Amino acid sequence: MKPWANETFSRVLIDKALEFSEWDLLDHHQVRFEYNNSNGRADYVLSGQRGPLCVLEAKREELDPYDAKEQARGYAENLKAPFVILSNGKEHWFWNYTRHDSDAYRIERLPSLDDLERLRYKNLQPPRPLMTEIITPDYLKQFRDERIVRRYQIETMDTVSRQFDDMKKRKFLLEMATGTGKTLLCAMLIRRFLKTRNAERVLFIVDRIELAKQTLEDFDIVLKEYKPVLYRTARRTGELLGSSVVVATLQSLMIGSRYRDEFTPFYFDLVVNDEAHRSIYGDAREVVQFFQATRIGLTATPKAYLKNVNVAELQQENPRALEARLLRDTYNYFGCEPGFPTYRYDIIDAVKDPDGPFLCLPKIFDLRTDITTQALAEKGWAVVINEQEENFKIQDLERKIFTPARNRVLCEAFLNEAQRDPSNVIGKSIVFAVNQNHATALTKIFNELQPGIAVTITSRIENSSIIAKDFRDGKRMERIAVSVDMLSTGYNCQDLLNIGLMRPIFSPTEYIQIKGRGTRLFTFKVENKQYNKANFLILDFCAVAEYFEEKYDYTVPLKLPQPKKESKPSEKYPTTEGGGHSVSEPGSTTEPGAPETPREIPIWEGIDTLVSSEITIVGPNGEKVDVMTFRGGFERDIRDFVGNTPDLKVAVEAEDDEEIETIINERFYHRPEMFYSVNKLIKSYGVPASTPAFVYNAVGQKPLPTRDTIISETVDFIASRFNLRYNEQKWLDATTQLIAEDIDALKKFMEGDMSIFNASQFNALGGIDALLVFENREEVFEAIRQTNLVRATLLAHANE
Repeated sequence: MKPWANETFSRVLIDKALEFSEWDLLDHHQVRFEYNNSNGRADYVLSGQRGPLCVLEAKREELDPYDAKEQARGYAENLKAPFVILSNGKEHWFWNYTRHDSDAYRIERLPSLDDLERLRYKNLQPPRPLMTEIITPDYLKQFRDERIVRRYQIETMDTVSRQFDDMKKRKFLLEMATGTGKTLLCAMLIRRFLKTRNAERVLFIVDRIELAKQTLEDFDIVLKEYKPVLYRTARRTGELLGSSVVVATLQSLMIGSRYRDEFTPFYFDLVVNDEAHRSIYGDAREVVQFFQATRIGLTATPKAYLKNVNVAELQQENPRALEARLLRDTYNYFGCEPGFPTYRYDIIDAVKDPDGPFLCLPKIFDLRTDITTQALAEKGWAVVINEQEENFKIQDLERKIFTPARNRVLCEAFLNEAQRDPSNVIGKSIVFAVNQNHATALTKIFNELQPGIAVTITSRIENSSIIAKDFRDGKRMERIAVSVDMLSTGYNCQDLLNIGLMRPIFSPTEYIQIKGRGTRLFTFKVENKQYNKANFLILDFCAVAEYFEEKYDYTVPLKLPQPKKESKPSEKYPTTEGGGHSVSEPGSTTEPGAPETPREIPIWEGIDTLVSSEITIVGPNGEKVDVMTFRGGFERDIRDFVGNTPDLKVAVEAEDDEEIETIINERFYHRPEMFYSVNKLIKSYGVPASTPAFVYNAVGQKPLPTRDTIISETVDFIASRFNLRYNEQKWLDATTQLIAEDIDALKKFMEGDMSIFNASQFNALGGIDALLVFENREEVFEAIRQTNLVRATLLAHANE
C-alpha cells in the first residue's frame, strides 16, 4: 500500500472516532479539514463558539503520532488553539500544550466539543498544587467533632499529592488493610483534588451496590457541598448534572455500555477504583480505561501476578502469558513496580502503629469433626453410596454430598465456643457457608438450636442489602448472619466478634478479605461502662488457617484464571441451578449424544462428632498469610536465615555491622524467590536505613530508625566531626533535609551543582553569599555525600 493510502486509511478511522465523540464532520464551524495557515497545513482544526480549540495532526498507521508534537504545536500556536491531538487512527495522544507542566499522553477516545470547552475554561484558572490544601489531624472536625485524621492517613494523602505535584504522576495504588479508613481517607483526598481545582468531577467505582451506599454515608458528610450522588438513581432524577462526585457500581456503568453513551472520556478528572484488584479485568477494564483521568486504586489485597516471575525468561518463552500477567497485575496497572504500591499500610502496621493500635488480630479456634478430619486427609473421606465407594475431599462437602449431621455439629460447636459480648450474649457473628443451599441449611439448624439466633444474608434473599445494613447497625435481634460471598468484602461491622469458616478457602486474597471483617476496633458500652474489643474469634471448621500457615506455597507465582467452560454432559458432577452439584447414577445408560440423567446429591445419614479443638492467639506479627507483602516476607525470611546461619547469628548478637553487611550481600540478597535488595527495602519501608538496621529490626533486636532520626543523627555526626558553629550547622541541617526529601536536588548536589541553594529555605540563612563564607564547606559537603543516608537514598531511586 502506498504511503498516501496509509494516511488516507488513518483519516477514515479518525473521522469515525470524531463522529463517535459527537463531532459534526459536515459542520465547518466545528471541523475543518486541510486548514492552511502561515505555518503550514493543519489536517484537522476542531472549533467551538469562540474559535479554534484543537489541532489534530494525522499520521500513517505505521508512524508513532507522538513524534508530530512540534509540528502540530506550530499550527496550534498560529491558530491560538490551546490543544493538540496526535493520531494515526489507531492510537491517539492528547496535549494541553499551553500548560507548561503537561506533556502529551495516550487517550483511548477522542474528546468531545464539551470536553474541550471545559478544558479551555480550566486553563483560564489553572489548579494550584494539591499540597497547598493542608490536611492536619483536626481537618475532619469541621464535619465530625469526634474524628481525628490519623498520621498514616495524612502520610498517604501527602505521598499521593507530592507525586502528583512534583513528579506529575497520574496513577496511584493505595494498599491498605481493611478497617484502616480507606473510604474516609479517599473522601479527604477527593476534597483536596476538588478544593485545589485539580478535579471538577470525580467518579468513585465500587463493585456492589451495598458498597456504594456505604461510601455515600461518608461522602455525604465530608463532601456534602459537592453533592455526591449514586449514579444508578441520579441518572434518572437529573441530579447527575449538578454533582461533582458520582458513586457508581461497575455493573450500572456497563449495562448497555452506558458509560460510553452518557459520558465523554474527559467528563471525569479523577477516577477512584475501590477493591481495585477486582475491577481492572475484562469488560470492567474497558470502563476504567475509557475515562481519561487521574486514577487511584484502593485495595487491601492487590493481585501480584508478576511476583516470583522471571519476566525476561517468560518474555522469551511465552510472551502472550506475560502479557496476560501484565494486564492482571494490580501494581502494573497503576504504574507501580511489582510489589510496591504508592503507599502501603497493612494489618501489621495498623496493629503495631505507635499511635494505635488501629486494628485487632484474631484468636483462631481450630475445630474439626471426624468427617472433616478424614476429608482433609490425602485419601479423602471414603463413603459407600449406592453400593459403590466414593472419596470426598474437604472442598466436596455440601457440593457433592450433603452432611446434615456434620452441619449440626458445626452449629452446636459454634454456639458453645463463640465469643460473647460484654452483655453476655453471643457476639455479633458472620458464618461463611459453601453455597446458598448450605447457608439456608445452617440457618435452619442455628434457629432450631436457639430460636431467632440466625438470619440468612445471600443474594437470593429478598431485600438482603437492607437486612445486612440493619444487622450491621444493630436493628435486628439475630446475632449470626449466615452468608456465602455477599459479606466477604466491604462490609463494615465494627462490633463483629466471631467469624465462622464452615467452608474451605484456597485463595489467600479471599481469606484476608474475610478475616478483615473482624479486625476493626470497637468500644462496647454496657451500663455506663466501656469495654474495648481486644480481638475477634475465627472459628475454623475447615482447617483454613492451617492451610495458609503450613501448606500454601507463597513462592509459586499466582495462577492466571482459566476461561470458564460449559459443563459437558459426561462430567461426573454436573452443576445444578441450586448452587450444589448432582451425582450421576452409577451404571446408568443413555442414548449416544443424549444428556446424562442426573440424580439428587446424596445425603449422608450417618453421625459425626467433634474430635479436636485447638485455640491459637495470633501475635503482633500476624499470620503467615498477613506477611505476603515484601516487608513481611523479608522479616520472616531474614529471621529464618539468621537462625540457620551461625556466623550471621553471632554477628547480629555482637552488632557487627560490617560482617552483617558482607554476609547478607553475599548469601541472602538477590535470591530468586523474592530478589531482596537494600534498595527495595528502603522503598518498601520508606526509610533510608542500612542493611544491618533492617536486620536488627526484623529479629527484634533494635527498632528501625525513622527518616527524621537518621537525618538528625547524620547532622549531629558531621557537625561534631567538623566542630561546626551554630549557623554552619543550620546550613548542614537544611542541606541534609533537602537532599533526603528531593531526589532531583540530591542528584544535583552529588554533581556539585550549587543551584539547589537558591531554594527558599536557604534564603533565610543568607543565601549563596552566606554559603561562600562557610569554612570547610567542601569537606562538609563531601562528608554528606559519603553518608549512609545519601547512599541509601540514591539506591532507593537507582532506576528513576
